[in-house]
Amino acid sequence: MMTSLQTLEAGCRLNAGPEQAKYPQIKNLMGPDPQLKWTVSCMVLVQILCCYLVRDLSWKWLFFWSYAFGGVINHSLTLAIHDISHNVAFGNKSARWNRFFGMFANLPIAVPYSTSFKKYHIDHHRYLGGDGLDVDIPTDFEGNFFCTPTRKIIWIILQPLLYVLRPLYINPKPITHMEIINSVVQFSFDLVIYSLWGLNLLSTY
Repeated sequence: MMTSLQTLEAGCRLNAGPEQAKYPQIKNLMGPDPQLKWTVSCMVLVQILCCYLVRDLSWKWLFFWSYAFGGVINHSLTLAIHDISHNVAFGNKSARWNRFFGMFANLPIAVPYSTSFKKYHIDHHRYLGGDGLDVDIPTDFEGNFFCTPTRKIIWIILQPLLYVLRPLYINPKPITHMEIINSVVQFSFDLVIYSLWGLNLLSTY
């Protein structure tokens, strides 16, 4: 059975066609990124530092910095978790290190999801566009209901929530022990942040 990164590489080979023949250097991009773990570590530490720095700010400024600064970093971390799910941080031979590092990258996001994302995202590559298998595809309800300009804006706002709930509706899977570990680590971290600086932790999440 192929690993996730090998599956991704195979898909790239099948779809690249003349592009890869014309630009063979693309192959050099298919592998671990030695800089990713350091970039992610810096972003996580910056978010923790921000929890301390904003501990005494008013709610008005907390919301502002949450959106203008913390939200940008957290969005970047969700993209990093995607790459980590493909074993980009430590390579295919250290898959477990990638799983635990994904949990580390997950910390500032407050809700445990890195392990669950990995579980469902592989299906997205295996069954790309497959009805009932690829949970990246909006449901029939989403397509039929969010069909006006106003509703489409609402859909964009709700996209993170819909993305989280969609797998539970389309293709529910049993909870794994790694998901339990992810939850324990995440909620323990949340509790520590709350104990130190109270609800101001929301400014980072």
